[in-house]
Amino acid sequence: MLVDPNLDVMLHDKERGLRNKFALVTLTLKRARQINDGSPILVETPAKKPVSIALHEIYQSKVRIRDKSDEPQATLSQEDAQAAALAAALGTPQLGG
Repeated sequence: MLVDPNLDVMLHDKERGLRNKFALVTLTLKRARQINDGSPILVETPAKKPVSIALHEIYQSKVRIRDKSDEPQATLSQEDAQAAALAAALGTPQLGG
């Protein structure tokens, strides 16, 4: 049973961005794979296994879930969408495309 770091504390701390156990497991496994592939370890820990190291990194807020709402979205303006639809209907190639 894992006592350190405390999983309940990790799941209830809003700053870590973990909404549920699935998010914690997913983040832990992705980070453990990175560690396995040679990424540097971000914390000092007595743990030797990549999953345990990843959990310690998450607990110490060295690794977080990236908020997708912060990422730029590739969206067309309404005018661009209308121009693309018209060009497709006319069979005309678009500028820059």
